[in-house]
Amino acid sequence: MGYILPFFFFTLGSIFITALVDFIVSFEREIEGSIHIYLTIGILFIISVLMNYLMNGKYKADLRNKEKILERKTIQKKLATEDVEAGSANVGPLPHNRSMNKFMRYDLIIDNTKYRIDKELFDKCSDGDDVFFHIAPKSKYRIKIDLK
Repeated sequence: MGYILPFFFFTLGSIFITALVDFIVSFEREIEGSIHIYLTIGILFIISVLMNYLMNGKYKADLRNKEKILERKTIQKKLATEDVEAGSANVGPLPHNRSMNKFMRYDLIIDNTKYRIDKELFDKCSDGDDVFFHIAPKSKYRIKIDLK
């Protein structure tokens, strides 16, 4: 998102400003609109680069440092529940009504928070086991969960 949002902000902002200045200049011929367009597009570019830096800066710093924090936590409870995919069925008077697609969801409850995990890790661990959270130091992004 740190690349997509600034790109669309710059693109849509440039189109809007160019159209607006062109519209104003068409009514008042004595105003030179190209300087205003270049100045505004330059400001939009600077804001877009700043948005990119603010959204991605912590993640880039974590990649450059090549460090991670290991936090040891204890599993309170394991949960295996059957869930359904949102929007996977036809609902209404259509002749081909389908039921929702079902799948198994595997979760660990740790510190009263539910974390979704894959089936392999779910099968390896049990209640009361210790796990390690691999966390990026600056962004606090959880990279993965490993069994001790």
